[in-house]
Amino acid sequence: MTRKRGGLILSIIFIFFASIQLFNCSAGIEDSPSPGILRVTLESHPADTTIIIVTDTLTVSDNDVFLISIFQGKVYQDSTYGVLYPELQSYSQEQRFYNLIEREESQYQKFTIFESYVPPFAYNKIQFGIDSRFLKLRNFDQITVVTPTNYFLDLPANFEVFENRITEVNVRVKPFEAVTRFKDSYIFEPEMEVSNVIYHP
Repeated sequence: MTRKRGGLILSIIFIFFASIQLFNCSAGIEDSPSPGILRVTLESHPADTTIIIVTDTLTVSDNDVFLISIFQGKVYQDSTYGVLYPELQSYSQEQRFYNLIEREESQYQKFTIFESYVPPFAYNKIQFGIDSRFLKLRNFDQITVVTPTNYFLDLPANFEVFENRITEVNVRVKPFEAVTRFKDSYIFEPEMEVSNVIYHP
């Protein structure tokens, strides 16, 4: 009697799970798509290499510094957005600092400013905040460079992110062209543009 009851209970459990599986199949329920990776890079324009400080025209060298910070990145699909992080292992939108005119063998370096998992969709805008600290060229005195408070850049760009693949969006800026003198201060109000989109396999 106990064996028959045990067999009956197992049969009921099997029928229950089989019914759930049949319902899922008939209802067309599918697994959620896997995320892709969005990588955003920043690089200074290779032709922008000189700046006028007071009456001196200075040309950038490999040891010069233009310190800026990047923060609060977002990627948009119209009004819907996803948060961007500096690295795949990041869990907060911490501010990161970069030497915008860092050079190696007389070439500006490219920085990865964001690398995040995002849903596989078509997107049309990237946004992030930027701030500046100082500019130090050669033996010239360090210059404080300020950026207006809450300065955010909106970069229109149509691109897609695919499942389990990397989409790389390259952003370019003219660092010196964006610096203007106002009385005794130097203001950095950059305009950036998406120069290229690369789809990695």
